[in-house]
Amino acid sequence: SVCSSLRSCRCRRPAALVSSTMCRAAAAAAAAIAAALSWRPAAAFGTGTASGALAPSPCLASLEACVQQAGVEEFAELHRWLLQSPLEPSRVDRAALSLAASAAQPSQLELAAFVLFRDLGLGLLARALELLLLCRGSDSACRQLLPHIEQVYGLRDALEARIVSLSPGYAPDAGTRSAVLRTGRNVRNDLDRFARAPAPGAEEGGASGLLTRIAELAHLVGRRTRMLSHMLGMHAWVRTLRVPGRGAPVFVLHDEYTSWLDMVESLVGVMVRNGQKEFSGLQYIGLALDPGSADATAAAVQQRRHQLFQEAQARTQAFAVAGRSVVHFATSGALAANLPRDALDLVLLDLSGDGVQDVQQELAMWETRVKPGGILAARGFGPEWPESLQAVLAHRHGNDMHMSVGGGLWWFVEPEEE
Repeated sequence: SVCSSLRSCRCRRPAALVSSTMCRAAAAAAAAIAAALSWRPAAAFGTGTASGALAPSPCLASLEACVQQAGVEEFAELHRWLLQSPLEPSRVDRAALSLAASAAQPSQLELAAFVLFRDLGLGLLARALELLLLCRGSDSACRQLLPHIEQVYGLRDALEARIVSLSPGYAPDAGTRSAVLRTGRNVRNDLDRFARAPAPGAEEGGASGLLTRIAELAHLVGRRTRMLSHMLGMHAWVRTLRVPGRGAPVFVLHDEYTSWLDMVESLVGVMVRNGQKEFSGLQYIGLALDPGSADATAAAVQQRRHQLFQEAQARTQAFAVAGRSVVHFATSGALAANLPRDALDLVLLDLSGDGVQDVQQELAMWETRVKPGGILAARGFGPEWPESLQAVLAHRHGNDMHMSVGGGLWWFVEPEEE
């Protein structure tokens, strides 16, 4: 039965949590964490209503004890990870922010929002642990999934009340309100999706499946909290940027991208949504850069890149046979010279290792190969890459630029002025 499998800790592993075996006992580790940490989640997430009053939450009263009693390494790691949720915006560029003291100081709205989302993540973990302990003890409530779903969804009311209470801390000129409210809206929608999903049937693991969903929801809240920290840090950093004699650049910060790869997948998705559903004529042109120099250092680099070139050829062989993929080993200029202007829908550049002049040349050269309305995307843009930062700001100043986590950047290519 589902409950017997939970008692022996063979329930399905939450795929989106952390990398450890679900069934590895961790009572000693959990006890060490419990001894070191005395923080308790706010009582606001132990009460509130869904269709009625929430049942009392014993694990909220002593979360560390429940983690220890569960004896499951994955939940101990999730607990530790949620406790380590950021409590202020990340410092994207400490040197720049030290020169802008007002931008470097977190507002009361930000500080309260981080506590709120950490409380919610821990409240969800408490509900997951309660379900696990009920099932392990052969309690009949283990099989009654609907009350557990209602108790989780009841946290939504507490979330709404706490968000409303943040409004007095809003400073109109801080530039943080939209990011905080967007995160709150996203978390609220996460709870709505959780409640709308049918209760897991026997084929989905029953109580085990619901346990996984609650734990994954707690993990999602933790990820959104970390993304909020990054986005607010980026807001503060962007406000320090200036182009000499031209003022501040224009940025659009995207919190739906969690990595540079997410950004690329989203951009391709935009092409699909705009009608190119089948991509029957889509072709991929890849470039493994030849250093184009004869010195000893360049020779070693050339050897490594040629190996990458051969690996890329092997991975795309099936598409190459169909005439839809080709990978070149050449200099960037040589490949661009052999492509007509306005030929490409999407260009991806790596700017992370180039100097200012090289980046400027790359941008100017490849932008002319993109169709008007197409996309020029790049990675290697941020405070870690001052050369590419300087070159991009000079090249693109006055037009919007879209930014992602991991140094991603893109913009729509406009037609050349006549």
